Amino acid sequence: MRFVKYPAAFLAVIGFAAMAAEAKESAVHILDSNSMYNWVDRQSLALVEFFAPWCIYCQALEPAYENAASVLKEDDVSLAKLDCTQNIALCEQLDIKGYPTLKVVLNGKLVTYNGTRQESGIVSYMLKHKGLAVKEVQPANLAEFKKSDHLVVVGYVKSKSAAELAVLEEVARDLLDDYTFGYITDKKTAKKQNIPVPSIVVYKDDDESMDIYSGKYLKDRIRKFIKVNSVPVMGELSSRTFSTYSKAGLPLGLVFYNSEELREKLAKELRPVAKEFRSVVSIALVDARVYWKHAGTLNLEFKWPAFAIQDIAKRTKYPLPQDKEVTAEELQSFVSQYANGKLEPNYKSSPIPESNDGDVFKLVSKQFNDIVFDKSKDVLILFYAPWCIHCKRLMPIYQELGRLLKGNDRVMIAQMEATLNDVPSSDPALDITGYPTVLLVRATDNVIVPYHGNRSLNSFTEFLRAHAVHSITAENNEIQKISNSGPGYMVVPKQFVGFTPKDTRHVEL
Repeated sequence: MRFVKYPAAFLAVIGFAAMAAEAKESAVHILDSNSMYNWVDRQSLALVEFFAPWCIYCQALEPAYENAASVLKEDDVSLAKLDCTQNIALCEQLDIKGYPTLKVVLNGKLVTYNGTRQESGIVSYMLKHKGLAVKEVQPANLAEFKKSDHLVVVGYVKSKSAAELAVLEEVARDLLDDYTFGYITDKKTAKKQNIPVPSIVVYKDDDESMDIYSGKYLKDRIRKFIKVNSVPVMGELSSRTFSTYSKAGLPLGLVFYNSEELREKLAKELRPVAKEFRSVVSIALVDARVYWKHAGTLNLEFKWPAFAIQDIAKRTKYPLPQDKEVTAEELQSFVSQYANGKLEPNYKSSPIPESNDGDVFKLVSKQFNDIVFDKSKDVLILFYAPWCIHCKRLMPIYQELGRLLKGNDRVMIAQMEATLNDVPSSDPALDITGYPTVLLVRATDNVIVPYHGNRSLNSFTEFLRAHAVHSITAENNEIQKISNSGPGYMVVPKQFVGFTPKDTRHVEL
């Protein structure tokens, strides 16, 4: 959580605005752990703010949120808020990691809010979800509609009652945050563009071409078609376009270049490969002069051109060996092997230590799975970064924990420098989003239990007693002495704990 010191005058303005909002009857519902789920179940469309009273950003949001609630009340859209400092367990359960967090209620389910925090943005975002997901487009307005968003999907149907339109409406409801949808019933407009009816057309603002779907109207097929065709063939991946590529949901094939001449050559030569594997990998050009650091995260040396496949969802990467040239032939073979599951992910790893007899086991990627998923042992792992101040503060305590439990053959205390070692697993529970992160991988069943306790020896030992399969022991009753002093293990919300967010951006933004 980031804290910023604001001038007293600014705080006074916020405080006055907050008091003014309270002076009139609020349109915002107040929820707690007892009322939350019953209220959510009754809503077809609503918005919930999870906040903390001391949070300066929550205070700044309050006037806009109150005004939006008053406006949306007339359209039967409810806004509510829940104080996480008074409902800690519920906010932990809902994985609320910061304040304010806004969640949309759609037919009784909580989903991510992707709008702005201004009154107008909140109102327009919620009304967009309230109306029909697919808008009727008149032929005279088609050109304007096509330019209304970076990607526009238009269904060409015979009539407003066509079964195909009902299917498109379902798809649009799922993708409404990302794309704009419309439909046309005018046959002449379709004929002018050589578009069959019924069909679905994807228009992109940076591409004069259009992609046409005229297959069976199955929701999953249409959804995949839209996402695959949301990015251009052999386009440019940058901070501006990364969001578009990310929403497409496909692994990325990154072609790094370091001159305009090389870019032009690669774009022309590799385009057929990009088109052939378009439904498998989004192959795009990346300027190494700007994004050379990202090449390093893919385990590439800074030699150009270079190519790597990155699956962001699974956190895996496949660099093309750099003793091979980046040619159409090499890429065709490499991507084909990837598509057929014949490539192994490449994980960055420090060398395996020649000796590992310290109080805390030094874990590296090369031995991660063998050590961590050994079902005969409980393994507590600290993931850290050497520059993280919170890690530095924790390290002496963690080292002492290792010394204390050194004699336990079936309980291992381990640490891994996460900046030098990838986690060789796509398990979401092992997605390290910040430092320090401490996880327990249990013996027998290998269930992964995150640690959210305070930074004390007693808290760590109580956590192991509560969650490890094997009991912990130490000589001279040291554990008992620790347990009788200081606070024991207590779940502490992540947002209150010293925590350095990991830079999870896959392209420098």
